[in-house]
Amino acid sequence: MPQRNDSVELARAVMELIDQGHRRISRHLDLTRIRVLGTVAALGPVRPSTIAAELGLTASATSRHLTALERARQVIVEPDPHDSRTFLVRQSEAGHAEVNAAVAAGAAVFADVIADWPDADVSTALRLITRLNQAWAQRSDTARSTAGRGTGPRWLRGRTAAKPQEKEN
Repeated sequence: MPQRNDSVELARAVMELIDQGHRRISRHLDLTRIRVLGTVAALGPVRPSTIAAELGLTASATSRHLTALERARQVIVEPDPHDSRTFLVRQSEAGHAEVNAAVAAGAAVFADVIADWPDADVSTALRLITRLNQAWAQRSDTARSTAGRGTGPRWLRGRTAAKPQEKEN
């Protein structure tokens, strides 16, 4: 069983990996914009509020990214047939090409970084990182299901979710 110090060191190593990867890749790409585009591809046609919730972005940040993606013709905006107060976003062919280019750029960066690794080490890293991502996703799903869902600021939702329920008389 790993020692607690190993867990701390693992957390530091993962944070350093994220930081290094982000710095190398973000010089060439707007990673948040790519995440928005990927979410549109996965869920589209989709409402901006769903994109914001999925990525943990504010409505304002989501709007800015969607505006830039629409200007670049990477998404197509269309009326929402069920709610005239909002709209739906879907990925265009240019958006699809952009996601593919981003994936290729990220893969190229990683290929360069691990070029001298033996195949067995690459396989082991893939297996362990996949397991870590699955555990992280499971923990996030559990936290979401137990958190108070609703509208309003997160800090307020958290407080209302933590309130003890009144007893029936």
